[in-house]
Amino acid sequence: MLGTHGFQSSIGSKLVTISIMNNKSNLDHAHRDIELIYMIKGNLQVKVNNEILHMNSSDILLVNSNEFHSFQSDKDSLFVVIHFDYSELSALLVQKNLIFTCNSIEHASPYDQELRYVIEELLTIYMKRNNNVLVEFLEKALKLISILKINYLMSRNLEIGNSTVKNQNERLTDIIDYIQSNYHDTVTLEEVARLHYISVPYLSKIFKKQTGKTFSQYLGEIRLAYAVHELENTDKPITRIALDNGFPYLAAFNRVFYEYYHLKPVEYRKKMAKLTKDEEEDTAESHYQEENQALLELERYLSSTTTNRNQTSLETLDIVESQVVRIKNVESLTKYWSKLINIGYAKDILNSDLQEQISTLQNEIGFTYARFWGLFGDDMHIEDESESMIRYNFSNTNKLLDFLIKNRLKPFIELGPKPKIISKTLGEIYIIQTISEKSLEEWKNLTKAFLLHCIERYGFEEVESWYFEIWSEHIDPFTDETQDRNNSSKNIKYQEPSQFEEYFKIFTGFKTIIKEIVPSAKVGGCGLSMELEGDKLDLLLGQWKLEEVQPDFLSVYLYPIEIDRDKTQVPIKNLQSANPNYIANKLNQIRKSLKRTGYEDLELNVTEWNITPVNRDYLHDSCFKATYMVKNIIENLSENKVNMVGYWLCSDIFSDFRDTKNLLHGGAGLLTKSGIKKPSYHAFALLKQLGEILVAKGDNYLVTKKSGDRYQVLCFNYKHFNFSYYLHPEGSTGINEQYDIFENNEPVNLSLEIQGIANGKYRIKELKLNRDHGSILDEWLKFGAVNEMKPDEVEYLKQICVPYMKVEYESVDNHSIFLKGRLQPHEVRLYELNLLLGESNSY
Repeated sequence: MLGTHGFQSSIGSKLVTISIMNNKSNLDHAHRDIELIYMIKGNLQVKVNNEILHMNSSDILLVNSNEFHSFQSDKDSLFVVIHFDYSELSALLVQKNLIFTCNSIEHASPYDQELRYVIEELLTIYMKRNNNVLVEFLEKALKLISILKINYLMSRNLEIGNSTVKNQNERLTDIIDYIQSNYHDTVTLEEVARLHYISVPYLSKIFKKQTGKTFSQYLGEIRLAYAVHELENTDKPITRIALDNGFPYLAAFNRVFYEYYHLKPVEYRKKMAKLTKDEEEDTAESHYQEENQALLELERYLSSTTTNRNQTSLETLDIVESQVVRIKNVESLTKYWSKLINIGYAKDILNSDLQEQISTLQNEIGFTYARFWGLFGDDMHIEDESESMIRYNFSNTNKLLDFLIKNRLKPFIELGPKPKIISKTLGEIYIIQTISEKSLEEWKNLTKAFLLHCIERYGFEEVESWYFEIWSEHIDPFTDETQDRNNSSKNIKYQEPSQFEEYFKIFTGFKTIIKEIVPSAKVGGCGLSMELEGDKLDLLLGQWKLEEVQPDFLSVYLYPIEIDRDKTQVPIKNLQSANPNYIANKLNQIRKSLKRTGYEDLELNVTEWNITPVNRDYLHDSCFKATYMVKNIIENLSENKVNMVGYWLCSDIFSDFRDTKNLLHGGAGLLTKSGIKKPSYHAFALLKQLGEILVAKGDNYLVTKKSGDRYQVLCFNYKHFNFSYYLHPEGSTGINEQYDIFENNEPVNLSLEIQGIANGKYRIKELKLNRDHGSILDEWLKFGAVNEMKPDEVEYLKQICVPYMKVEYESVDNHSIFLKGRLQPHEVRLYELNLLLGESNSY
């Protein structure tokens, strides 16, 4: 007798469905859903494409879409079946043909233990069995999907043997989909072959090879599965059941049915009907008791494993195998990331606390340019209109510029009526200070007077080295007219290029007056956000190319924000990009656009970049931020010809407001408003130690060299977000949950062999930045995350929020040295190797 004890989740989710099984067996069947089986206790025999597998406690098996499978369980077994809707999952992962390789029975993976933990987390939410936990259910489900995607999903770009085999797999998926949709009609091998433009013998051969069944066997089993369901659950005549499910006549149905059940359909129905009403009641009661027993057993199991899940560290894999770095083919390294830093709104820079922090930053890291705006804001009190004509008072600008020049910072001035804005979320902002509108002629007169004053005060050579970026709010002339919800493509309305004329007029006015006075100063624009991309950017640049006055540089902002990502039924609320290579991809797109429009040699400056422009997101305070910065800086070394990138932002003082009474408030600064250095600050400090010669670059490391025999190895363990992160609005993750939103928590075992170095004794300094060393967020949490901090407590955190440091010595006698280390998630590490005694080396 077939057991039918499977209990589905009461939590509504089209993407994921959970069933708890005990004493459950079923016939060979196939379905579009992807099925994950997790064994709790007992034994389960599973047949997948004619291969028999025996599952025991803790085993995991994934059955791909349209694979024929069945299972037979022991009486005391308990297991979980998780179904993923194929269409939803395919859209979510942006991949058409999903094939997973997850089979802990035959092919154990180092990621299996993490997968078990997440399955059990999902089951813990499931056990609450109510719709009040839907968000938590989806969050854990997406975490599970994230792990499957990263560690078990075969890439669509992966060659499966060769392209012919890959094409066969894709074609077979389409054929099985066709069978599933049309099994109740007449479906022949010849028809399917004709529809897919292949020969009948070829289709027959690849179908048998890929499924282990002939075409007719597969089709018959699909029809039989649906027919048996109707036979058990309806009163329809058997002949009607046979015909409705694609069997050409009753005899054909009887023959196939007998092959599987050794009974005729009519005998099977009679046997099923022999249960009396009392027996049915007994069975229902037994089923109820078994369900309660199964759920109780699962609850006990989850309760007993919770402590272990919290205490047991994950098994790890040497994700980075031992790699050889040879000191020979080297090139110069341009530290483009330290050329520019954003220091904010002009009036704020007169704040003594901010000036102290900028001085610290400059002394320890050292930037070339400081970018700011609002120099001619109303609060700088430049214009004196008390008399009949306007007079200019540059006292406050003098204080600002004097301070910068004293600290070896050159001004990078954004000109225009840009207000001071603090982004609480992407959709909620505080406008703190506005700048009065002026006519273009008034702007030109003010700019001219300012430049002449600066030349008189600082000298011509100083002023001609400055940058001027012309800002305007009238730069994106495009609107999205419509978006078909059933089609992810947009119908973009491109307005006339004349819509750019307002900005071009402003830019021409500013640049003309600047060039008249300081011809060598750089003047550019226009602070493009990446909503301007593709054809939009081409149109803007193409029109600009026709103008008489050309830019000296193009400026862009890079924040990894995707405007239209809700392409599935999953309630994605977060606009943060799921693409870990967003920055590199965008820079590549910009470079291609510049080349297409004749601006191939135009200087490109990223004047703002960060993970987000939002100033209320605790990610800014976390160790994740350090690895994000290092990853993107290393990834774009010499790749996209970027002159400089300006980190946003120097200090949290910029975003201090009425809602920021705590020590941390998720500001984008490198330092907190109290002057405590964040992991992002320490990341810049470690990057500063790199040499001027690039030796080697890998997926998560960089090797550089300074003059003499001095080498630097910077490595990191970056983790991108998992899918659960996108269920919540950006910045809404609680302070205690900042490390629960990533793809995994696995360390990286680094092993590098550096060959070609001089023999002798080396002094090796190691600096580690991770959650235990240099993380203000983690130290504040340990401190109790108290709201009111006393001065001595703040000073204490300043002292302990520093990277770990140690020094060792090692002798080299074969021109080779090994560096090995275990990097924790979100860790950045620097090794400095300096030769003390030994031979001179000319490598």
